[in-house]
Amino acid sequence: MPLKYYDEAGRVIPAAALYWCLLFMCRSYLVFIAALSFRQDSSGLLALFYPDKGYLYTSLLGAIPALVVLLIISFREKIRNRAYSGLFSLIKPLLLLTLLADIAFHIGMANKQYWEFSWLIALTLLADMLCLYFVGKDRHLSFMLRDWVKVKTLGTH
Repeated sequence: MPLKYYDEAGRVIPAAALYWCLLFMCRSYLVFIAALSFRQDSSGLLALFYPDKGYLYTSLLGAIPALVVLLIISFREKIRNRAYSGLFSLIKPLLLLTLLADIAFHIGMANKQYWEFSWLIALTLLADMLCLYFVGKDRHLSFMLRDWVKVKTLGTH
């Protein structure tokens, strides 16, 4: 792997595509935070993206695993230094869980709309499938996770 994929300590850094996928998976939190920042019509902004409040709550609940992954990646040095490297093995399953939950949620939304075409659902499902393909097939992600666990095990011997 080229040197640009390593940090100064010699560990593999996360790919930019992983951050984009995480940003997409945590979009309900971004919409919620944006709605809270608009004081005059926060409920109107939320209703634009989530017409039913149940959709918002379900989407926020489904994005929790991606939020946990984002926290694990953000605090990777502290996790590595404190010998909690088992958390790194949770990254891929949590990403898959988030994506499968989001796909199931949007298929349920399409079913409630009697399978009437919706650009929002179609584009969201397309992005979910692209992220699912990325998480399943990306060699950089697999190499990064192996490297993070390997660095910990080498450091303890």
